Amino acid sequence: MRLALLSLPAVALLGLGGDALADGMMKRKVPTPGGAAQSNILRRGRELMGTTCEIVVAIPTGDDQGPAVEAIEAAFTEMARIEALMTTWRPDSSVSKLNARAGKGWTAIDLDTAAVMERSQWGAKLSGGGFDITVGTFKGLWKFDDDVDGSIPADADVKARLSHVGWKKVELRRDLKKKSASARVTDAKTLVTLGGSAKGYAVDRAVATLRERGFHDFIVQAGGDLYVAGDRGDRAWQVGIKDPRGGDPFASIQLRDSTFSTSGDYERFVIKDGKRYHHILDPKTGYPVAHTRSCTVLTKDALTADVASTMLFVLGADKGLPVAKAAGIEAVWVTSGNQIIMTPGLAGRLTILRQPTP
Repeated sequence: MRLALLSLPAVALLGLGGDALADGMMKRKVPTPGGAAQSNILRRGRELMGTTCEIVVAIPTGDDQGPAVEAIEAAFTEMARIEALMTTWRPDSSVSKLNARAGKGWTAIDLDTAAVMERSQWGAKLSGGGFDITVGTFKGLWKFDDDVDGSIPADADVKARLSHVGWKKVELRRDLKKKSASARVTDAKTLVTLGGSAKGYAVDRAVATLRERGFHDFIVQAGGDLYVAGDRGDRAWQVGIKDPRGGDPFASIQLRDSTFSTSGDYERFVIKDGKRYHHILDPKTGYPVAHTRSCTVLTKDALTADVASTMLFVLGADKGLPVAKAAGIEAVWVTSGNQIIMTPGLAGRLTILRQPTP
């Protein structure tokens, strides 16, 4: 998880005018076919977790906007709390404390971090190591964050770090009755990162905050992780998938009470000698995945979607299709050859607007 170098959203909210995020609240009316306004759209953005986060809430026309404004602020506060627990950029975070004690035994962690780690380990087991939180071991070697300088590490250095990567090097204990959790990293040279799962959990916590305050029609987005709740007035929310090599979405879908999460090779990358190197590493090789440009998944919660989009991106469409089916996840890939491949469940729901840019 980063605190700098904002990544571009991988999914887009369609029909909201396409304007940039503003520091202040923006209000729009959603027109019905007959021209009457059914809802006001309140929209606010904030920079958190190394990306642009956005919350959009639809409320009936004429309702007091104050409670919605307060709910959005509370949701952002909750997302910031999750960031503070799970970032590797703060020495007092649970993840940083765990890494500092790698190879030294069990470390107490908070229940939120434990929940994210547990789901991450689920993804690792399901994918046979295609998803792996110990890719944090490559921190400082591959430079895609605020340390980016265009350099590519030497093969020998990658191989040296690779021997310390492996999801089974992380063990987790949770006792919900005692409301306690602990974890340990068995290899002293192994580092954990929750950059592939924490944003999804933060989205889920923001969703819970909005619902606790009585709101049911909204969107919460953190970069490529997005949750859609209810409707926007008299119609469904429309979401587009970013073209990996272009600006406009290449596909769209109507959603209600579900997630849509995308992992892409265009979020953080460098190009050297005509080759693209990006931040999604294959834990088996230590190098960026070459066979996939983007993978978007549809699930019921954003934490699962965040893990699954990375997991299926790394596996690629051929290996990923049976894994997605086993997990009950819908997915669509854009391959390195610019093919669109999707699970059968999306075939009747996803609208392909055009072929992605070569």
